[in-house]
Amino acid sequence: MEFLVFMGPPIAMCVVLVGLHVQLGLHVVRRGVIFVDIALAQSSALGAAVGVLLGAEVGTWFSGIFGLAAAILGAWVISLTRGRSKTVPQEAFIGITYVVAAAASILVLTKVPHGAEETEALLVGSILWVKWASVLQTAVLYAVLGFVLYRFRDPIHLVTQDPEGARARGVKLRWWDFLFYAVVGLTVTRSVQIAGVFLVFTFLVVPAVMANLLKVKHQLAVGWTLGAVVAVAGAVLSYLLDLPTGATIVCAFGAALVLMWPLERVLVKT
Repeated sequence: MEFLVFMGPPIAMCVVLVGLHVQLGLHVVRRGVIFVDIALAQSSALGAAVGVLLGAEVGTWFSGIFGLAAAILGAWVISLTRGRSKTVPQEAFIGITYVVAAAASILVLTKVPHGAEETEALLVGSILWVKWASVLQTAVLYAVLGFVLYRFRDPIHLVTQDPEGARARGVKLRWWDFLFYAVVGLTVTRSVQIAGVFLVFTFLVVPAVMANLLKVKHQLAVGWTLGAVVAVAGAVLSYLLDLPTGATIVCAFGAALVLMWPLERVLVKT
């Protein structure tokens, strides 16, 4: 009973985060822009850091507004980089966005009392201390964002799967890129405050990679299942071993991915 009272909200939050992050992560992996999520997460963290510099507490609505603005700005910048150069891949621009945002966050937080603690909070989050009210609020927000993805699934899917074909049909790639990255930005703005940059990146990328490795038809369902199972297992392990929850979950996903490799080889042979 004590376990459920203490770990119930964090475990429920993990399942909620997995729900939308896996859906976005499958697009991210197929587009080959693996670091777009961590770039937007770090952009959001930079915005939140500015909010902290101005007197907000990490995780409050005030810092969240700054994080949201920075994430939307990052989404707009990244949407402009598609096809910007024939010799420089888009991932390079995304990587530059990430490292500049990370460096700027450090510079901002050096001017904040207890900046080292604030930096750690932005990186690893505080998912262990979430309340049921926060779980409900996040679930509602993600349901709305999930509906947006569902409502515009056809053009977004087309741009992800066949950008050149979409361009030939007259689809405005930059507009749909911006919409997709804006949804990613809104998602990570919320999740970074709860789970931190490391765990957000893990939820977005690792379940999607695992589903792709298995080469199954229903990758979204598989990603949801694997993501939820590994996240819950990591949370339980952190409780039993008295380890930091976020870091334990990230390592659990890393271990699960390593275990997937031999299974993927077996499936390819069959």
